[in-house]
Amino acid sequence: MGAPCSLRCREWRFDFVSVRMSTAAEIASRGGAVDLRGGTIPFFEPQVGPSRECQFSVPTFYINRDCDEDRRAAIELELRTAGIAAERIRAVEGLAVPEDLRAYFFDAERLSSALKPGEVGCYASHLKALKTMIERGLEYALILEDDAVLPRDLRRVIDDVLACLPHSWDLVHLCGDPRRAVKPVRRLKHRGTLVRYSRVPSGTVGYLISRGGARKFLAPIKRSWPVDTDFRRPWLFGLETYGVAPKIIDHSDSLPSPIQSMGGRARARRGLPRPSFHSWTGNPLHCPEGVYYNFRALGPLSWARCSLENAYARAAGMLGLKRLVGQP
Repeated sequence: MGAPCSLRCREWRFDFVSVRMSTAAEIASRGGAVDLRGGTIPFFEPQVGPSRECQFSVPTFYINRDCDEDRRAAIELELRTAGIAAERIRAVEGLAVPEDLRAYFFDAERLSSALKPGEVGCYASHLKALKTMIERGLEYALILEDDAVLPRDLRRVIDDVLACLPHSWDLVHLCGDPRRAVKPVRRLKHRGTLVRYSRVPSGTVGYLISRGGARKFLAPIKRSWPVDTDFRRPWLFGLETYGVAPKIIDHSDSLPSPIQSMGGRARARRGLPRPSFHSWTGNPLHCPEGVYYNFRALGPLSWARCSLENAYARAAGMLGLKRLVGQP
């Protein structure tokens, strides 16, 4: 929850030499009396951060490694500017996965996938954030990575999103523009449109997740793909995924990637099927389960429209034509 509002009393003494600041405690020590004849003018000024934060009731967490002090300073500045109070989740460092999360990634002491250390640490950090949310008994939370770039009106947009969502929602993607056709659900009052995707965009720099969605994503399944890939497979976890288009949270290109600094991204996926019935191109997003999920989530008419638009987009890409899909 947001931090409580607070006020600070400032005392300005206009003697044309200095301007002195004093706290409320100092004035109280004088019995609350202020001598205006001496040129002292007391007034109360709201603290910019806390006073704005008290209006935003969405629990917020940001993920950050101990060694990434520059990234921590950057995200804390973004949060202060947006008027949001957030709690830091201490990120997992590579393969040093906490004992309660090791079963997701290891068989005994051996890594059960071809994920690189940075990918494992990133995935485990998100799982840690979701477990924290559930342990606190929170109904939902905003999860951010420490390279998130936040708009000043983020609080109002999120309030709009929460007011428009159905009771069955699990996850709202906030950080990627769709590259495939979408089904508009509702125009948001402030800006943007609540949508359902025919293909969820990549990225995990910012998303809303419900307690039910967190429980689903924490299902005891071995993790063989990066966390952003698994978020793009809602059928695997039974997630009811929505999004906001255009995106409202961006990521900073000026901060170095911890994943790249820890060996980059894996290309091969040990132990996963090659092109087969379950993944006919070797891409985990191409599977019958995904087709059925989209048919159900979008509805028959919207599914047919999105399929046609996506087919046009692929053809346009091959022919170098202008792309017209991806926005509501």
